Amino acid sequence: MTVLVVILGVLFWESFKPGIVHFSNDGPLGVLMSAALAVPDALTGFWMDLNWIGMNGGTASSSLTYLLVWILGPVGFAKFYPPIALLLLGAGAWIFFRMLRLSPGLCLVAAIASALNMNFFSNTCWGLGTRALALMSAFLALAALMNRRRGNPWLNAALAGLCVGLGVIEGADNGAIFSLFVAAFVVFQSFAEEQTLARRLVSSLRLGVVGLCAAFVAAQVLVTLTGIAAKTSRGAKAEAAASTPLTPEQKKVEDDKQYIFATQWSLPPGEMMLRTIIPGIYGYRMDTPNGGEYWGRVGEYWGIPDGPQRRASRYSGAGEYAGILVVLVGLWAVFQAGWRGGGTKPIFEPRERRYIAFWVAMFIPAMLFSWGYHVPFYKLVYALPYFSTIRNPMKFMHPGHMILMILFGYGLLGLSRRYLEATQASVSSLGERFRNWRAKAVPAEKWWFRFSLLCAVIGVFGFVGYANARGSLTRHLQEIGFPEEPQAAAIARFSIGEAGLFVVFLLASVAVLTLLQLGVFAGNRKKWAVWLLGVVVTVDLARANLPWILHLDYRLQYASNPIIDILRKEPWLHRVAVFPHGMIQQRPAADQIATANQIWRGPYWLQRLCPYYNIQSLDIPQDPRAGTEKTNYLARLPTKRLWELTNTRYIIGLAGAFADALNQSLDPERRGFRVHTAFTFKQNPENNIGAETNTTGPWALVEFTGALPRAKLYTQWLVTNYSDAALETLASPAFDPHSVLLVHDDLPAPAAAAAGSNAVPGTVEFVSYAPKHIELKADATAPSILLLNDQFDRDWSVTLNGKPAPLLRCNYLMRGVQVPAGPSNVVFHFQPSLKGMKVTLAGFGVGVLLCCLLAISKPRLPERSTSTAADAKPK
Repeated sequence: MTVLVVILGVLFWESFKPGIVHFSNDGPLGVLMSAALAVPDALTGFWMDLNWIGMNGGTASSSLTYLLVWILGPVGFAKFYPPIALLLLGAGAWIFFRMLRLSPGLCLVAAIASALNMNFFSNTCWGLGTRALALMSAFLALAALMNRRRGNPWLNAALAGLCVGLGVIEGADNGAIFSLFVAAFVVFQSFAEEQTLARRLVSSLRLGVVGLCAAFVAAQVLVTLTGIAAKTSRGAKAEAAASTPLTPEQKKVEDDKQYIFATQWSLPPGEMMLRTIIPGIYGYRMDTPNGGEYWGRVGEYWGIPDGPQRRASRYSGAGEYAGILVVLVGLWAVFQAGWRGGGTKPIFEPRERRYIAFWVAMFIPAMLFSWGYHVPFYKLVYALPYFSTIRNPMKFMHPGHMILMILFGYGLLGLSRRYLEATQASVSSLGERFRNWRAKAVPAEKWWFRFSLLCAVIGVFGFVGYANARGSLTRHLQEIGFPEEPQAAAIARFSIGEAGLFVVFLLASVAVLTLLQLGVFAGNRKKWAVWLLGVVVTVDLARANLPWILHLDYRLQYASNPIIDILRKEPWLHRVAVFPHGMIQQRPAADQIATANQIWRGPYWLQRLCPYYNIQSLDIPQDPRAGTEKTNYLARLPTKRLWELTNTRYIIGLAGAFADALNQSLDPERRGFRVHTAFTFKQNPENNIGAETNTTGPWALVEFTGALPRAKLYTQWLVTNYSDAALETLASPAFDPHSVLLVHDDLPAPAAAAAGSNAVPGTVEFVSYAPKHIELKADATAPSILLLNDQFDRDWSVTLNGKPAPLLRCNYLMRGVQVPAGPSNVVFHFQPSLKGMKVTLAGFGVGVLLCCLLAISKPRLPERSTSTAADAKPK
């Protein structure tokens, strides 16, 4: 694997520079630096305190990813996670291909093709290295099932199940999708290898072993997801009980909206096929320079009328290129396995031909499912349990690409047997070799030669026609969302250039296969074939993947600014939010608010700077599955009351008379809004948008002095049901949340003296703050309830002066505790159940034991094979 280490080291060489990290859209350095995700503490539970009013994150999974975060630290992880994840993928692929009886050199070629496959390479560079690790786990599971040298089918099935569970831990729904294909392979293998029906049925029971072991090792993830889903369901049921039932027409509208939401990221059939063999014909990402912007249809809001709004939503973020040589060799394997003509001894064994047919058959549903809403039958799949929760139909191309790699491996195996293990010919010139080959070639070889030439001719003429249509392509791009002629022209040039490079590598691939077919690398020249195949695959996939590699100077990316400096000071005492877009209609104020929203919610402030400096915001970068109780809470409460109840003290808004306008419209009595600091946004190096103070700047950090403090004592409270009525009370202008608290637990009403008193209830101070451990010192003048304006959750516990106390649900979503008069020490502690983590760790222990048993077990006798003697030797 040294060669793969060198390849990845060259591709990611900038990661070795001081201060440089790799770009990550999902899980950027700022998130890794946040206190909530500090490892190893997050492994026993993490509370996401930086967005909304806090959210239960369960426990960080006991995965390779979090192990790497722990070992490398946030900065080291941001530097080296992509190449390490891809290296591990390549290693898992290498082990699988050895089980196919490929030579070590050809295993390396297949491993390079797997590690550099654009589908997983691009996702890894996007920050989703878990998908590469999920594929690694699938390869290891298949390798265990294909292992015929050591152990026994039941031991190997158990080990395969543990590998599937590891894939679920890493990839969640992606790992679950891979598990479906592994499960199908287990059943097929039983029928493909056993001779009698009884033995086939018994062997099929291995599927149960695989499933049980997978659930065993993935217990932590499954328990966490089930627990959160159950809590969400309980909240939804509680809200639904008081809601007006939907009419059939309303229900259909809501179902259609959900279907549109769930299938937005679907691959158009034609686009999928072209992107699989031509890497950049539709571009890469929307921010790829020099005309590399993505212009396909993935991500468009197809449920709204066509036009600029529909096109503005596209964002690829992922590639589909498998490598033209990979596809050609895979097709060669399928062609040879399916050839039924006479004239030669079969290259593949009957069992291998059945496996190739199986993987071809499995590629069809993977491809069709990835098309999503573009095919009508996806609605049938969507109606099945679990499938409706998979938002991204494109994810089904993950196993599709795995299948292409497997067929590539079988193709390399067949090429080696047919053309590399043969006796080396004495002729030297290519012309003489061709004449000898044509005289001796069997029909299957001649038909493949004609097919490869046809592919080359179609590729050349297709490129010429595409290049001549540049004007039409430019006009088409202007119609679908790129109205500026220079940008559209640049995109057209880029796309045509990618088509030209495709032709170059197509011709090179056809030439390599032709040389193999002519016997140029037979006998002792086999190693040169391995090197040539490896070079073509590496150069092709590496150059295609370069646009996905983006390094950043995190010292510039995460540089602070005056506004951040204000918000980062004791951030647990306040929250911040951007003024909602759409509440102001007058221009230019509406445009300035829209700009503030775009910058604040964009990839820098809310998603990077805020977590990096542990700034707590009411806003959430992405919240596609908001719970019912949160949705109702936001829908029922007026904006000012929302900020008031959630301790939102700072508002990103406008300078000048904006604060006075807020006072007049939202808070005419208390007039709690005032301009704290005027500023202007400033473009910094690395395209980071910072800020600088400016008394004449158009934007301002507005302070809302009327927001409730994070912690407060109440001597007056109302006991109410947890229902819509509570929300109506909270939203009522007559309700004063500064003096009265709503409690949703069975609690006695306050004493008459305390209830009627106007005296100050007492004081509360923070002794210490950590995301899942908060210590407060309260000094109450009377029996009181201490309100902590963080979200209520049953995984929080509270102690009062060192003794457990009941955790109260207050103000619909917040938590609190009853305290006596006088000084009290209150500690809130977050601790989700660790049962799932303990089961998962036990599963890892069993996996280590199984590997040890496999290592010390005696090798089984080699099976009879129709392959060459060299392939039949134990390796």
